[in-house]
Amino acid sequence: MTRRILTTLALLALAAVVSSVGLLHAQDPAERPPYRIHLHTGWNLISFPGDPVDPTLENVIGDAQVDMVLAYRDARWSAAVRKSDGIWRTTSGFTMSGGRGYWVHATAGDVVEAALSPDTPRPSSEGCRWQLMGIWDAEQRAAGTRINADDHFASIRWRAAYTYRPSANLWEKLVAGSNETVETGAGYWVWVASGHAHTPDSVHYFCGPG
Repeated sequence: MTRRILTTLALLALAAVVSSVGLLHAQDPAERPPYRIHLHTGWNLISFPGDPVDPTLENVIGDAQVDMVLAYRDARWSAAVRKSDGIWRTTSGFTMSGGRGYWVHATAGDVVEAALSPDTPRPSSEGCRWQLMGIWDAEQRAAGTRINADDHFASIRWRAAYTYRPSANLWEKLVAGSNETVETGAGYWVWVASGHAHTPDSVHYFCGPG
């Protein structure tokens, strides 16, 4: 009898977990908690694991103490600079997407946050040598969650990756096959051995010679 009761309780608990996960994905994005990334003073290399529902700088950066955002797309840099009047000046229409890396310059420690779409598709595009990647994550786990790098980059022939740690003012290198981890919320420069037709975690590239 005791075993039957415990089994019933376990099944009820499992059903509650499954139900809560389903509700999370069924929720209106506006009702879900915003995804938060903490910034240090100076340059930060960040990414969002999913597409912001409102991808504009006015929404994602908001009132955070940030005066510049840089992106590298389609073999060219783009920049957004916020002047003293609070208005963003950009080289072109500048929005922020999931699975892409961004350099964000903060004039003071602060937080950027955005409501994310629960149905952001995994980005894919042709690659070249250096790729500026964001960490795409279907579960949209909190920034700083560690994921095995080899598992995360399983679809590309990666050899090494670099991310910038502003808290220590240093670059951190990861090497393929060494059981190292990447972190949600961070951005990475990744060296791919050759161009690949499917690079799941990035649509930003720094295309250089062999």
